[in-house]
Amino acid sequence: MRVSDRKSLLKARRNAVFYGILLLVSVATIAVIYCFRSPPPYYEVTDFTMGTRVRVVIASRKVSPKSLANLVLSEFKRLSAKYDPYDPRSVIYEINHSKGWVKVDEETFAIIEAAIRYARITHGAFDPTLGKLIDLWGFSDFERKKPTSVPNEKDIEEKLAETGYENVDLDRSNMAVRLRNGVWLDLGGLVKGYALDRAYNIVRNVDKDATGFIDAGGDIKIIGPKYGKLPWTIGIRDPFGSPSDAVDYVYLREGAIATSGDYERYFIENGIRYHHIFDPKTGYPARGARSVTVISKDAVLADVFATAGFVMAKDWRYVLVEFPKYGAHVFMVMDSGEIHKDPFFKVYESKR
Repeated sequence: MRVSDRKSLLKARRNAVFYGILLLVSVATIAVIYCFRSPPPYYEVTDFTMGTRVRVVIASRKVSPKSLANLVLSEFKRLSAKYDPYDPRSVIYEINHSKGWVKVDEETFAIIEAAIRYARITHGAFDPTLGKLIDLWGFSDFERKKPTSVPNEKDIEEKLAETGYENVDLDRSNMAVRLRNGVWLDLGGLVKGYALDRAYNIVRNVDKDATGFIDAGGDIKIIGPKYGKLPWTIGIRDPFGSPSDAVDYVYLREGAIATSGDYERYFIENGIRYHHIFDPKTGYPARGARSVTVISKDAVLADVFATAGFVMAKDWRYVLVEFPKYGAHVFMVMDSGEIHKDPFFKVYESKR
């Protein structure tokens, strides 16, 4: 080999090493920049719909978080209008005021079918047919007109006779619903959880990496971990304290949490608190607990089992054994101030 050829080869090798090192440094620099890139800021908005305050806290790198929040609120408003039992334009109003079969869309049929299924599972503690009873007590329009007195006992007995999930007939082949014996549907104990699950899926379909949460009157669905990795700290309200007091804290990266309590919608007569969570067996507000909190993967399940757990509070041992079988983990604050929770609940009380 000639000297000149040898020099050219050595130069080519030095260049290859130099540019190889330069490429590695560049890649490493990009990786470092990416790893230390600050997380996107959270966008927060609050609106009033479905009879409660809905708060959306969300962050996204892919799309505007404001646009995602608007999708969430739009879905809540859609469902609120569609399933308001006291709005003549709603599908539930139509069903309640019809004497025969009513054809409905697939979404409505699935929601009512789920409500009846949960009523059976909870042995009627969750009952979606208490519409007339709720209306009698004055809790159907609580935001505009708060009740102040206990209804006449005879009226309660009459309206109680017009309840019972067994009086709901479903015809899947024709997508039709029929109510018997004067019952009225009121899906308030389920539709808020359904709205949370629907909103979550809508966000995920747009940006699977979005993070944040949706809070609908204290019922919360986690969209994703805080800053993509940390759990959200959620306080369980102390029913004996002020709204800002917590009796416990849980830490969630995913899933949903719902609480049924006697402190949101109530009135006091002769020193007795009368609230909006009714015992379907008596027609009066359920007694035994001040609040019941349920954590589950799905907001619908958490919503339903929180209501059922509140109604079944006097049989709290049964609740703590049976509800977790359905993926519903329970925290109960009793009238006495005692706290009961199922063994798995402690997992949520640690930051993990």
